[in-house]
Amino acid sequence: MATAQQVTNDIQDRVLDTVRVGQKAVVDFVRSWAQTVETTVSKLPELAFPEQPFSPRQAYENAFGFTERLLAAQREFANQVFEAAVPATRAGASAAQAARPAGAKA
Repeated sequence: MATAQQVTNDIQDRVLDTVRVGQKAVVDFVRSWAQTVETTVSKLPELAFPEQPFSPRQAYENAFGFTERLLAAQREFANQVFEAAVPATRAGASAAQAARPAGAKA
């Protein structure tokens, strides 16, 4: 019989596999789209910008930097919620132990 941890790991593996399949489809789509844009834009006249816009690398580095900070903030929030709930888990365990008949094993 599989343990709860094994079942959880299996579910997580399946979710990650599904995410990877979806990510590959997106990457393939973006690659195709970018090639189409490149072909189309290369036929347009040169545009002049007063200042250099973000490069694509700068844009996604900036987006992922924000995402990392947001994930860190969410992790800290989850830790704080978990720590705040610990007394309730101890109270539940104490009540369950007090409700056991004398001499019963845990």
